[in-house]
Amino acid sequence: MPSLSSILTSAQLLGGLVAAAVDSDRPLMANLIVTRRCNLSCGYCNEYDKVSPPVPLETLKERIDHLARLRTVIVTLTGGEPLLHPQIAEVVAYVRERGMTPAMNSNAFLLSEPIIHKLNAAGLYALQVSVDGVTPNKVTKKTLKPLLPKLRLLSAHAKFRVRINCVFGAAPPEEALEVAKAAIELGFDAKCALARNPDGTMAPLDARARAVYDEIANLDGRSLGLLGEDFQDKLLREGEVEWKCRAGARFFHVCENGLVHLCGPRFGTNTKPIADYTVDDIRRAFDTKKACASTCPVAYAHMASKVDRFRSQSDVLDPATAPPAGATVTRENGRVRLRVAA
Repeated sequence: MPSLSSILTSAQLLGGLVAAAVDSDRPLMANLIVTRRCNLSCGYCNEYDKVSPPVPLETLKERIDHLARLRTVIVTLTGGEPLLHPQIAEVVAYVRERGMTPAMNSNAFLLSEPIIHKLNAAGLYALQVSVDGVTPNKVTKKTLKPLLPKLRLLSAHAKFRVRINCVFGAAPPEEALEVAKAAIELGFDAKCALARNPDGTMAPLDARARAVYDEIANLDGRSLGLLGEDFQDKLLREGEVEWKCRAGARFFHVCENGLVHLCGPRFGTNTKPIADYTVDDIRRAFDTKKACASTCPVAYAHMASKVDRFRSQSDVLDPATAPPAGATVTRENGRVRLRVAA
């Protein structure tokens, strides 16, 4: 049975989402990177390093203060691995103190019962855990066998919502199906994300993988709330999808250096310090048509843009959002590098 705190939090979130739906100047979600360091090194990920220190708490508080001034609804703490931040519970509590809804992305390897209780007390609303298959492989260690004890701890002790996200394509497709079934059995939400190419486009699925993907999509008991996957279905069927991306406005990343980025695949595009980010920047990003939108598989961007699908947008493409032909994105020493083939 949901706790009173959980019910009040859900009501606060719903109120914020309704208010933001009316007011297009409000960000629905901001991803705030608390550390770039990660304890893993998954083959499909370019959003981590092994050396970066955690962002100091006071610096994070300043960035959270500005997100509150922008009237952001949800702040998702991410990395790297956010549980490597020694004051992560304090960061969660401060997001809540500033009137926003705190969420977190994690690989869950560092979870323990005491940490779960600290996150409960801090007021965490939701945790997304990446579980990509059943057995560790060369691409991913985020798999069911080593993580099942952690997931059982969450099922037993977490007062916040838990969603299991499986990156489809990081392991044999049948393993993704087993992960989704296990998540539902534990009482969690289950989400299936498509693996991305280095330029941010969707990695294709063969017939076998597509059949399993469809089976996951039709599982009884899945609960995704606002985060549907209809855009993924259309990408798989047609190779592109028509929509209005509001990245930079309704959704954006704030990196460890305090810069605003449109989304993960577009790190380094039209960056600006969060301390200087204004409603004018939000309006400009809201109205800008992104050249990468038609083949974009970034779920957060699609989710945050849904509420504005009937609002107009400029027909002028922003060329900075389309990588050059043959480009690949890599991360070196905690910095994103875009390399173009000669």
